[in-house]
Amino acid sequence: MKNSQIYFDETNQKIRFTQTAPENINFNYNYIGKSNRIEFDLFIDLLWHKYEDDKIPLKDLKRIFQELREFCDYIKSEML
Repeated sequence: MKNSQIYFDETNQKIRFTQTAPENINFNYNYIGKSNRIEFDLFIDLLWHKYEDDKIPLKDLKRIFQELREFCDYIKSEML
């Protein structure tokens, strides 16, 4: 399964899931990490469950992604 990169603009509360780096655009994106589409969808679902329409702080978003990444990596390693 192909991995894409996740970027987040905290000011505008925009998340970008892409194969390319955001360049020459009017947003200030912070790199979050890599995931496949299924993991990204789960990430968005977790964020929605916790924050709904509230602002998401960058540090919290990074922490949630890191915890999800560790969980997914653990599950994958147990299946081998």
